[in-house]
Amino acid sequence: MSSVTSDGTLLITAFGGVIGVGKSVLSGTFTALTIIVLTLYFITSLPQATELGLKLVPASRRPRVAALTEAIIARVGAFVGSQILVSFFASVFMTVLALILGLPSPVAIGIIIFICGLVPLIGHFIGAGIYTIIALTQSVTIGIAAFIGYVVYVQVENYILTPKIMKRTLAVPGAVTIISAMIGTSLLGLVGGLLAVPVAASIILILEEVVFPRAEKS
Repeated sequence: MSSVTSDGTLLITAFGGVIGVGKSVLSGTFTALTIIVLTLYFITSLPQATELGLKLVPASRRPRVAALTEAIIARVGAFVGSQILVSFFASVFMTVLALILGLPSPVAIGIIIFICGLVPLIGHFIGAGIYTIIALTQSVTIGIAAFIGYVVYVQVENYILTPKIMKRTLAVPGAVTIISAMIGTSLLGLVGGLLAVPVAASIILILEEVVFPRAEKS
């Protein structure tokens, strides 16, 4: 009787873990699709929005504002593009590792890791936690292997991939990146974390091109 009860408890626990993983996968997939749709919409409407915004600027200052706007779009675009590329490498590696370890829904897991990787610095902490929890639903050994694999990849990314990919983008101080990502995540969740660093990068560029030069002249 006790063995039957024990087996039933284990079955319920395992079933609950599977449901939890399924919810995480579905939530991550829905978030990814939402971000992709919003990004495509933003890209297609950006020229019209920029043109409309410039019409609100006095004609005498319009060329300067237009040049600054183009610089912001170019440098922030390069930053975002580089971040997407780094996240893509993380997603591919973790998907392959999930296949090797026999984790459920490896492609969906890869999508979740891709989204987490878009959030600078703190994104991989979130991704590592999700990845390890999913792996632990299989066994403790697989969970440990997944965690070690994730840590090894992050080291490769930090010291090899990121310096090569990010070297031509707008440099954002580490402290600013952490603070902006934390504020964005706390206010708007994962989407806020994705938007926080590009916004911070834009503010830094405005300070460098407008505020600081005026302060030096005065």
